[in-house]
Amino acid sequence: MRRSWKLALFTLLLLRAVGVEAAEKGQIIRAGDLLAQPFIDAANAGKVAPAEQVTVVERRGAWANVQVAGKSGWVRLLNIRLEPTAGLARPAKGQPVRPNGLASLLRTGSSGRTVTTGVKGMDEEDIRNATTNYVELALLETLGVEASDARANAARNNLKERSVDYLDKKGSK
Repeated sequence: MRRSWKLALFTLLLLRAVGVEAAEKGQIIRAGDLLAQPFIDAANAGKVAPAEQVTVVERRGAWANVQVAGKSGWVRLLNIRLEPTAGLARPAKGQPVRPNGLASLLRTGSSGRTVTTGVKGMDEEDIRNATTNYVELALLETLGVEASDARANAARNNLKERSVDYLDKKGSK
């Protein structure tokens, strides 16, 4: 378990070090609803059609806040084909080379990348060009607590551990 935690942390830090462009361009690949919030049961803010051009202005998990045809709202990120980036930025001397935003890592379509349950991969070049953000790593180290301290804090705040059963197919949306 500790090893998987470290791998997840490394991936998070790697993605954060890559940086995000202010806006990415893309195209809707399947019709759907434009939602007011990044939730499956959020209010409907309109419709999107295949091949509509969008500008991604924000991401939250598997959701993208987009501007499309004068409207703004949230769609699932997997329903967007992002335009390829222009390649690698040329940084100042002594600065690490970074891909042009997160779009260079998260592409959809015929980019040759594999999509598995919504997780998009990184290629060898992305990994080779990644750098460690030691400041963020040091900050993360300050956030950990011992399991016994966490249990004591939960007890002080009357928090109880609970198990939740999986929904059956009839109970899900």
